Amino acid sequence: MKHLTYFFPMLEVNAKIWLEMDSKCVVGDGRAELLRKIKEKKSLSKAAESMDMAYSHAWQEINEISEAAGGPVIEAQRGGKEGGSSHLTELGEQIVKRYEEEKKILEDYLSDRND
Repeated sequence: MKHLTYFFPMLEVNAKIWLEMDSKCVVGDGRAELLRKIKEKKSLSKAAESMDMAYSHAWQEINEISEAAGGPVIEAQRGGKEGGSSHLTELGEQIVKRYEEEKKILEDYLSDRND
C-alpha cells in the first residue's frame, strides 16, 4: 500500500499548542501574547490596547491564567500622575518561558515533518 504522502504530497501537518494544568488551559497563543505585551509595555491597559482587546477582557484572561496556574501571573500597581503599571510575576515569567520552549520544539518538529 502506498503512503498517503504519495497521494497528497501538498498537504502539510500543522498543530497548535497550549499548556494545561489539571485539565485547565493556562496559556495558548493569545494568552502568551498578552503576557509578552504586558512584559514589554509594563502595562495591562497598554498591552490590551496594542492587541485591540478590551481592558476588561484582558483582565478576565489574566484572572483565568492565574486561576489555572495556581497563583498570580502579574502584579499591578494603580497609578498616580503617570498611570499604573504591571509586570509579570516569577510564575508569569516561567509560564511564558515554558510556552515558548514547547512551541519551538513543536515548530521544529513540524518543520522537519513537512520538509
